[in-house]
Amino acid sequence: MTVWPASLPGSFELGLTDTAQNAVTRTQMDAGPYKQRARFTAAARSIGGSMTMSQAQRQTFETFYHSTISEGAAEFDWADPIDGSTVSMRFVDVPSFSAIVGGGSGSPGKAYAHWRVSMALEILP
Repeated sequence: MTVWPASLPGSFELGLTDTAQNAVTRTQMDAGPYKQRARFTAAARSIGGSMTMSQAQRQTFETFYHSTISEGAAEFDWADPIDGSTVSMRFVDVPSFSAIVGGGSGSPGKAYAHWRVSMALEILP
């Protein structure tokens, strides 16, 4: 199994969200309360947040995302941000980058020293 690169930050630093997948289905009856049952026995969890990366770490991340895990399609192992256990996860959406520290007058691509990388992931059951 592919693992999160050790040279990248090991956890979200900014704005962690953790949401359980709804594993229950409800059906309205003609009369009385709704009928409710489990849809499946194992539900995924959605997590998201941001982390700060240097320019070199951003390049490592982009290689990992685009090449190693095929544009985010493949699963990878990483530490659960809540309890630290190793879990399998995958990207739900394309990560976004925001420059947070300007590097002054450099060549294109080297003008920013640090990036805030925001991502949405799914922890698989």
